[in-house]
Amino acid sequence: MGMRHAQGSSGALRDHGIAAVWGFAEATFFFVVPDVWTSWVGLRRPKRAMGTTVSALGGALAGGAVTSWWGRRVTAQTSHSALVRVPAITSAMVHQVERDMAESGHASLMRGPARGVPYKLYARASGLQRKSLLNFLAWSVPGRLIRFMVVTLVATGIANLTRRIFPDISDRRVSAVFWSCWGVFYAWFIPVMSRRR
Repeated sequence: MGMRHAQGSSGALRDHGIAAVWGFAEATFFFVVPDVWTSWVGLRRPKRAMGTTVSALGGALAGGAVTSWWGRRVTAQTSHSALVRVPAITSAMVHQVERDMAESGHASLMRGPARGVPYKLYARASGLQRKSLLNFLAWSVPGRLIRFMVVTLVATGIANLTRRIFPDISDRRVSAVFWSCWGVFYAWFIPVMSRRR
């Protein structure tokens, strides 16, 4: 019993740790969203999945603070040049976020997920425009957490429904479909976003 509990605690710590690190990485220069990991946890440990979205949020807030600080410290051209090297980020997208931030402030963060605009661009624009870090982080909570939770809930729900309809389906097959879906999404998403002008 003690051994099983220790293994469960170790697994939970790993799942939350990866979610936090992934959230931080995506808020800086990594281009794959932490939703991939939190939804993967949902496939294997549904009861743990929502908790990992909070861990991903914590990492994202830390990464967003770092990116905002960096945007404040370096020149606009330096940060712009660095970010357009990230897959699916274009110069036009960077400038659009700058305009949105200037016009709507941190409330513009709420439009990012629906438009496929990376959080890091809002963090950089906030720092560049010398806006309040605390206000940026406050808006980041709904701006990040809502999408993390929705994607994770949908993936978990689909996996549970699939297992009910096909009770004999193997975990390996469910995992293969899961990773294939994310692979297809990014194979479509990166070229489409890269063509945005």
